[in-house]
Amino acid sequence: MITRRGLFNALAAGAAALVLAGCQIDTRTQIRVSEILSVAQSGTPVPVSAAITAQFVTPAWCRDEGTMAVETISTPAVPLQLGACAPGGPGALGQFQLTTNLIRTDGGQTDGTILMNVLGQDRARFAVYPHGKHKHLLSVGLFLNIPQLESDKANLTAMPVYKRGLYKGQVNYSFTVDIVNDTDKPANFYLADVSAGGDLPSDEAIMMIPPGGMDTVTLDADTQAKLAANGWVNFLSMINK
Repeated sequence: MITRRGLFNALAAGAAALVLAGCQIDTRTQIRVSEILSVAQSGTPVPVSAAITAQFVTPAWCRDEGTMAVETISTPAVPLQLGACAPGGPGALGQFQLTTNLIRTDGGQTDGTILMNVLGQDRARFAVYPHGKHKHLLSVGLFLNIPQLESDKANLTAMPVYKRGLYKGQVNYSFTVDIVNDTDKPANFYLADVSAGGDLPSDEAIMMIPPGGMDTVTLDADTQAKLAANGWVNFLSMINK
């Protein structure tokens, strides 16, 4: 399920480093309604950025481990940058920026085909695609290259700086997307298998964002488990009629 937390809660997007660098990693990205519609209509990708916050033991380890994570994970197509390390939480907080794309896909018959069509060799992507059952819905999903991320994690775990930090690859994480309606019409989203503010049954959950408004969708633990198992998951479906 996906939990809606009101205006501007904690995405992501894009989140290729989420299972790699710290004991608690939170990601948050912003996607605009005009971008969803543009990509669906033209097929031209648009860039999206994910803000990633990772918890480290100390600021020094944040700089060392964060630098190693960037060197291991970052690619020309999906660059990861370390912004700052500062005291915070039980130790230090590292601020990262990940840039990826929102693309269009027609999906596929199997998880492997879907992932190949969306990701290629990249670690993370968002995609817009037709809903499997309803023609008037555009789905927006998060896609991760889980095998590549697991390989990255193994490489990081073996590095001396991670061993000194007692990192064992065990991470708690969150994925959040802020939806901004930058159009002149209300935008309606169907949240399949979700609860919307705790006030609607899952099969009836509708999120309406007025023109100029914002709202947030966050993956809960069950949906994160589905993402980890399949490599992709729907965040929401936009009513397009």
